[in-house]
Amino acid sequence: MENIKLLTLKNRMEELGLNFMAAGFDSFLEEQTHNDNTLLERIYDLIETELIPRNERAGKTRLKISGIPQFKTLEAFDLSWLKGGLPQEKFNELSSLAFVERKENVFFLGPSGVGKTHLMTALGCKACLSGFSSYYISCHDLVEVLIKAKEQNRLARKLKWFAKPNLLLVDEVGYEPLTAEQTHALFQLINVRYESGAMIMTSNKTFGKWTEFMNNDEAVATASLDRLLHHCHIISLQADSYRMKDRMKVGAVGFD
Repeated sequence: MENIKLLTLKNRMEELGLNFMAAGFDSFLEEQTHNDNTLLERIYDLIETELIPRNERAGKTRLKISGIPQFKTLEAFDLSWLKGGLPQEKFNELSSLAFVERKENVFFLGPSGVGKTHLMTALGCKACLSGFSSYYISCHDLVEVLIKAKEQNRLARKLKWFAKPNLLLVDEVGYEPLTAEQTHALFQLINVRYESGAMIMTSNKTFGKWTEFMNNDEAVATASLDRLLHHCHIISLQADSYRMKDRMKVGAVGFD
């Protein structure tokens, strides 16, 4: 009779979509015989057998659709390599993802090779695994997508789509100058995201050069930066090339 009830209970779990709970129910019951947990604690542990793997699966799904090119972790970033710009306290603050909850922006500035993209994608990956939606795109591809949508009379819909992720990652901002049309498209994207969702941007351009980057349109550049920097963490990384550091350590690359 007990086995029939056990089988029926597991079937009920599966009918309710509690597949992880059903699959681990036998081991859960075995574990409970070796402890003296209260009824509330046992119910909590049972719910966790379903929730934890379900969240892990959801996180993997968010990662898959995020467009992030490579899985990166914050733990793999060698903070000691930097010569300035990102103290441990600020690193820890960003790692907490509180800026995503507060819908704040992050700017990683610095020359090529100092780890801007690694930090951005690592934060994006962690956000996905922590329950936030993220989406990665280069600035060049972003404006191309927006211009194409405009040509198809679908710009408003595409801007609405880009407004949905909790965290939007825009890489390599300023690496290529924009046309007038691209400049206004990017401004519209920034305006849509303003105070509605967090963004991380990487750039090798100082803010003083944004007018030049945005087709010498000072008004649009100023309006864009006004929105981006209103709630923003500005991280100006200082280091030798992060990509070359391991080769330099073993003497494979030398500098005079």
